[in-house]
Amino acid sequence: MASMNPARLVDWIESRDLPATALTVAVLVLAAVLVWARLDRTKPDENSEDEVQARAKRRRTRVIVGGTAGTIAFIVLLIWGPWWIEDHHLRDKNGDLASSAGIIVTGFRTMLVAIAAGGLTAAGLYYTREKHQLEREQFQHIQEQFAENQRQFERTLRETQDRDERQNQLTREGQVTGRYVEAVKLLASTEPSENLGGIYSLERIMKDSHRDHGAIVDVLAGFAFKSSLNLYENLDESTGFIPAASDPGQTRSIPLPLAVRAAINVIGRNWTPDHGRADLREIRLSYLLLTEIDLSGAELRRADLRGANLREAMLVSTQMVRAKLEESDLQGANLTSAYLKWARLSEARMNETVLEKADLSKANLFGARLRRANMTDTVLDDAYLLEADLRDAVGLTVQRVVRARIYESTKLPEDIAADPAIVARIATCERLRLRNPDPQPAGEDPE
Repeated sequence: MASMNPARLVDWIESRDLPATALTVAVLVLAAVLVWARLDRTKPDENSEDEVQARAKRRRTRVIVGGTAGTIAFIVLLIWGPWWIEDHHLRDKNGDLASSAGIIVTGFRTMLVAIAAGGLTAAGLYYTREKHQLEREQFQHIQEQFAENQRQFERTLRETQDRDERQNQLTREGQVTGRYVEAVKLLASTEPSENLGGIYSLERIMKDSHRDHGAIVDVLAGFAFKSSLNLYENLDESTGFIPAASDPGQTRSIPLPLAVRAAINVIGRNWTPDHGRADLREIRLSYLLLTEIDLSGAELRRADLRGANLREAMLVSTQMVRAKLEESDLQGANLTSAYLKWARLSEARMNETVLEKADLSKANLFGARLRRANMTDTVLDDAYLLEADLRDAVGLTVQRVVRARIYESTKLPEDIAADPAIVARIATCERLRLRNPDPQPAGEDPE
C-alpha cells in the first residue's frame, strides 16, 4: 500500500465505507449524548449526597463519550471530508488528481479546523456559563443555609435568654420575698431603730420590684395608722386636745415618732399618678408636729389633722374630703391639685400655701388666713369664707370668688372686692345670713 500513488490511495479509501460508518456512529453518539444531557436537567436533592455524586458521574460520562465521539468525527472529516465534499474539484476530466487538489484539500481542512475551534470556543463559553450558574446556585444555597443557621441561632439564643430571664426572675422573686419577710419582721419590732430599718428596706424593695409597690404601700400605711392610735393615750376626752403637762388649759404640738414619719414620707415621695393611693382614711394626726412631711397622693378622707403643724408639708394631689383641719398650720405647704371638698379649715393658717388647681368647693374656711397664697385655678364653689383673709392671694379671679360664699367680713384683694359682681354676691350672701343667722356652714354637711 506504500507503493500506491495518490489516485490509487483515494480509490482504495473510496472502495471501503469504514470512515462513513465511523462518522455516522460518532454523529449518532453525539446526538444521543445531547439528548441525554437535555433529559438529565433535573436538579438532585442537595441534601442527598448520593444523588449529587450520581449526577456528577453521569456528567463526566457524557463529557468523555461526547468528547471521544466528537474527536472521531473531527478526524474522519479532517481526513476524508475533502474527498467526500470536494471530489468533483479534486479530479480532472481523465479522473486524475487536479493540480489544485492540494490547495483545495488544505483550504477545506483549514475551514474544518476553524469550525472545530469555533465549536470548542462555544463549548468553552457554554461550560463557563454553566459553571458560573452552578457556582451562583451554590452561593445562593450557601446564603440560604447561612440565613437558616442564623435564624436557628437567633431562636436558640432567644430561647436561652428567655429561659435565663425566667430563672433570674424566679431568683429575684425569691430574694425579694426573703427581704420582704425580714423587713416586715423589723416593722413589727418594738424598737424604733428596727422599725426604721424595716421601713427603708421596704422602700428599697418598692424601687426594685414595681409589682410589689401597692402591697408595700398598704403595709406602710397600716403601720402608720396603727402607730398613730398609740399617740393619744393621754387624750383629754372632754376637749379632744392633748394637754400640756405644765398648763392643762393650753395645747401643744407633739413630735411625730421617727418611724411613723419615715413610713409616711416613704409613701409620699414614691407616689406617682400611676400608683394607687395610700389608704390613711380617718387617721388621727391632730396636734402633731408634721412639718415638711410628704403625704402626696394619700387618701386622707375624714382624717383628723386639727391643730397639726403642717408647715412646708407636701400634700400634692392628696384626697382630703371632709378632713378635719381646724386651726392647723399649713403655711408654705404644697396642696397643688389637692381635693378638699367639705374639708374643715376654720381658723387654719394658710399664708403662702400653694393651692393651685386645688378643689375647695363647700369647704369651711371660716377665719382662715390665706394671704399671699397661690390660688391659681383654685375651685371655690360654695366655699364658706366668713371672716377669711384672702388679701394678696395670687391667681385669685372674680370668676372663682363669685362662686364662693363671701361676706362683708371676707377680706379680698382690692381690685376683686371692688368688682360689681363681687359686691352683688356679698349682698346676696349677707341677706341669706340675716334670714338664717346660723346656717349650715360648708364642711359641716350632715351625713
